[in-house]
Amino acid sequence: MRVKNVGILIVTLFVGVLIGGALGQLLGLLLPSEHIVTKALVNPLITYDAGPWDLNLIILLITFGFKIKFNFFSILGIVGAWYYHKYSY
Repeated sequence: MRVKNVGILIVTLFVGVLIGGALGQLLGLLLPSEHIVTKALVNPLITYDAGPWDLNLIILLITFGFKIKFNFFSILGIVGAWYYHKYSY
């Protein structure tokens, strides 16, 4: 059995989160906002904010920050990506 790289696992999980989040957002666009499926599966379960951080360079001000929102489909994307990584090649 071939040894798998940890970097490839991280990229695979990141792609799984992106695909799962995109599917969740697409489903959220198709369903009304007060629908029970939207409330249970599409709305974020966990939200993480980091920042904003300002870097003042006298003539230039740069602001850094990010927000991560996990919904049910993002977690399904992680599980699917892990399964793909474990049983592929």
